[in-house]
Amino acid sequence: MWAPLRKLEQGGRVVTTGISFVLFGIGGLALALAVFPLINIGFHARDLRQRVAQLIVQRTWRLYIRIMWLMGTLSYECIGEDRLKSDHGVMVVANHPSLLDIVFMMAFMQRTKCVVKAGVWNNPFMAGVVRAAGYIPNLGDPERLLEDCAKALREGNNVVIFPEGSRTVPGQPRVMQRGFAYAALKAGAPVRLVTITCVPPNLQKGVPWYRVPVTKPHWTLTVHDRIEVFEFAGQDPQPVAARRLVTRVDELMEEKLRA
Repeated sequence: MWAPLRKLEQGGRVVTTGISFVLFGIGGLALALAVFPLINIGFHARDLRQRVAQLIVQRTWRLYIRIMWLMGTLSYECIGEDRLKSDHGVMVVANHPSLLDIVFMMAFMQRTKCVVKAGVWNNPFMAGVVRAAGYIPNLGDPERLLEDCAKALREGNNVVIFPEGSRTVPGQPRVMQRGFAYAALKAGAPVRLVTITCVPPNLQKGVPWYRVPVTKPHWTLTVHDRIEVFEFAGQDPQPVAARRLVTRVDELMEEKLRA
């Protein structure tokens, strides 16, 4: 592409990226103030309310990434989407290269909960959304978090976790936490690995949102085979089984990302 046109296109993506963030905040606030109160009135059963709210979130995020695609902000694909749609009671783990990873994951999954940080749980734009959908708060109590994740899995929900805890720091190796493994073993739930790539990198940790790459970023989500936890839950004590499971997931993730 001719250099001036490339710069113009890049500048346009700075604008549409800013618009995308504004839409995200407005959408979350609209759901919390207008949509979910109606769900609370119309559905008395807690489980049914949460499932309806999760479906609305999934459809909203799907629309959101479609709008970003239409604006030319980004492009994306999900390889193996049908696997995610058919999952129930599965621990879904993924690497975490960018700020939009959770939006993409939730856009392609159904009946899904994710772990949210205290800042999101109390955020005025997002609190109504995450609470209505029954997402799992991480409020600093590891035992409670583990039990909440296992309970959600036993009830048939999928649980999405980024084992790194936060976005990958460019140039530094991944360090996986073991919480997802303990929860999966406790619930007897299979683990589904999803690898995420963004080329060229965009919305990385420590990089301002307006520093967009020269060419349009493309997200690829690749859904891999499930790992059955009974392979690890034999005679080994749970800490040993969890460590072995984390090692397997880490090795597979490294292998798939290098392929």
